Amino acid sequence: MSKIHPQPANAFYAPTLLPAIEELLARGISQGAIEAQLRRSLFDLRTPFTRMPLLMSRRFWAFAVEQSGDPLIGLAAGERFVSTTTNGLTYLFDVAVSLERACEFFAEYFAFFNGHFRVQILRQDDGVTLRLVEAGSLGAPAALTDYILVSLCSLVRRKLLASGVNRDPVLGVALASASREQHQSALRTPVSAEQSWAAIYLDPQLFVMPLTPGNPALETTLVDLLEQTRCFSESTLLGQLSDYLIEDLASADWQQFCATQHVLERTAARRLKALGWTFSELLNEHRRYWAEDLLQSGALELVEVADRLGYSDVQGFNRACVRWLGCAPGEYRARFNKG
Repeated sequence: MSKIHPQPANAFYAPTLLPAIEELLARGISQGAIEAQLRRSLFDLRTPFTRMPLLMSRRFWAFAVEQSGDPLIGLAAGERFVSTTTNGLTYLFDVAVSLERACEFFAEYFAFFNGHFRVQILRQDDGVTLRLVEAGSLGAPAALTDYILVSLCSLVRRKLLASGVNRDPVLGVALASASREQHQSALRTPVSAEQSWAAIYLDPQLFVMPLTPGNPALETTLVDLLEQTRCFSESTLLGQLSDYLIEDLASADWQQFCATQHVLERTAARRLKALGWTFSELLNEHRRYWAEDLLQSGALELVEVADRLGYSDVQGFNRACVRWLGCAPGEYRARFNKG
């Protein structure tokens, strides 16, 4: 029997961006500019159950780096996470009887909240690793990975401190990207760069140590709240169209999409416009970020990338890349590999 591979995640829980948005606001980037980029109001983003396509995460972090001029803005934003983000998952992390139990909850629910990654727990004789495994339809930008790593390290350390354990459970951090001096400072632990995975290494003794009295009733209540969040976070037309585009960009067709949704084209266009988008805009944005991912991976020839994105000829793809990336696809790939 052939193995069934799960569909990649294609949405994230919008309120998880709020600490990063607070960091942008603190740096003088206007609320209006942030809302225009996300095409949603901050009020909408603060609304429980709001989920958005991963495309919006890519747009946000590209915008954050460009507007701040700081490629490491994810590190600063991650430091805000523990103090400003409260959701069922962070509550559950805090009340879990041990760090092991807390991380098991993260392994179960993190992909729903983040979208780009799932958390994998690896237990070895000499340590425990929390590995971030890419599981999203679009790749995670480096700034977001920094944001997650700093946030998780802070959550882990807070749990130990709240339990009166004056030892650091974080033994080290692995980065898939290149390391800079600021990573070591922000993460407050040894950092190894250009690894196969982003990961956090934890003290195996502290990992299993009982930290708080068991409270099964409270755990059950919080798990129920998380399940309700999953159940009530219904997809919008924007999410449904994003899922459709990600499945096969090359054959994407507006009429076909409307037929599968059993909705009139005019009605669907009006509803999509109310969410800030048109079909052609969304198609163009998905092509752009998929082009970045495919060119960076280097697994496909340029003609194959063009075909995967739905371009009938390489010339059309070249023109699109110049518009998106400021250079031809071959040059972009060469720059990325050199960098």
